[in-house]
This record gives sequence, structure tokens and C-alpha cells, in this order.
Amino acid sequence: MTTTILNYGGGTQTLAMCVLVTRGVLPKPDYVIAADTGREVISTWEYADTYARPLLATVGLDLHIAGHELATVDLYGKNGDVLVPVFTSTGKLSTYCSGEWKARVVQRYARKVLNIDGELVNWIGFSFDERNRVKGDAGRAYPLLDLMLTKTDCQQIIIGAGLPLPRKSRCAICPHQNNDEWREVRDSNQWPLAVAVDEELRANDERGGVWLHSSRQPQEAVDLNAATRPEPARQCGLGMCFV
Repeated sequence: MTTTILNYGGGTQTLAMCVLVTRGVLPKPDYVIAADTGREVISTWEYADTYARPLLATVGLDLHIAGHELATVDLYGKNGDVLVPVFTSTGKLSTYCSGEWKARVVQRYARKVLNIDGELVNWIGFSFDERNRVKGDAGRAYPLLDLMLTKTDCQQIIIGAGLPLPRKSRCAICPHQNNDEWREVRDSNQWPLAVAVDEELRANDERGGVWLHSSRQPQEAVDLNAATRPEPARQCGLGMCFV
């Protein structure tokens, strides 16, 4: 038996998939599951509770939350490597947190909490303009790619459903953030979290320094009012943080 799971990332592409399900354009998945890293920006959950849950309820779906206790690692992998894509003095580390904190957590929730046996097919919200991010991993489906829908198409689908566009879903400590997004964190009660994680990572680093911000300065010293740098290519392990 095959079970389909819509992986809820909280961003534009995810919401578009939800709308398309309610319209019957996409088949109804068996479950909609979001992984809670414990560090999601506040706006992600506010949007989910205010708009996504009521929308899904119209077709009898609930938004399941897979807690961070299902992750087996946090800031560091079992080999001691930093999982967050921090900036170093010479470059930037790869992104492993999304796979560990989201993809694998959703799988464990499906198996251990929902007690699902058999094949799992995970819907991932890559839009057509992100098709180069598909790696051909088994057990994944890409409904938006099948429909050849771009991110702009997804935005229009959401607006057409009478819903506001969600802000980018992400962790409050994510180094991929631009200054506009960092200001959202700064102006919330999650700023101390970002400062603390930035300091912790640097205190445990042996390579001469790591930073959450692209300026390679401690969080408290960063000028977040500076012009926003060009948005980077966000290469999350699953891509769910930003869709």
C-alpha cells in the first residue's frame, strides 16, 4: 500500500499545492505533515494556523506537526560537523540541517507516530523554475513540476484563492536569510535565539570563526539596515525550508 504525504514547508509553493488539492486539481494526499525544528520563524506558524489549517479542513485534512524530538541530531552531526550552512572565513558550509531536521523527521513521524507501513511517497513543492533541484531521489513526487507551474504561477493560485501570500518559511537562525528576513527575526522574540546560536557555534569552532550572517560578524554587531545582498541560491537538503 502506498501512502502519499504532502510535505508542508509553509511557503508559497506549499500553499499552492494545498489550494490545488482543495480545488481537485491535485489528488487528496493521505497526510499533510510539517516538521517543527523548534526554530521556525513565528510568521510560518501564524500563517499555518490562520490560513493553511482552515483551508485543509475544507477537504478533511489536518496539518500534522512532527516535533524536533524526532531528530537524532541538532546543530552538530554525529561526527561533530556543523549541520547549519554557516559562513567561514574562506567560504560557506553545506546545508545538512534541512535533511536532518525536516526530511528525516517527517519520515520518522509517519512510521513511528502514524504507524504507516508500506511505501511512502513524499510530495515536494519544487516549482518548475526550480526543476534543477530535483535529484531523482526515490519516494518523492513533484506535483508542481508535473503541472509545469512556476513560483509566479503559485503566487497567483494563492491570490486567486483569496489568501495572502506567506512569508518565506525558514528557521530564525538560517544563514540563508537576507537582511530583510533578518530584520523580521530581530524584531521578534527570536533574536536572542539567533544571537545565542551564533555565539555557541563560534565558541565551538576550531577553524578560526563561523558566523550566521554573510557579513561574517557577530549577530549583535551586524548592520541589518544595510542594503540587502542578492538572494543566494538556497540549497537545502530537501528544499522544504523555502517552499
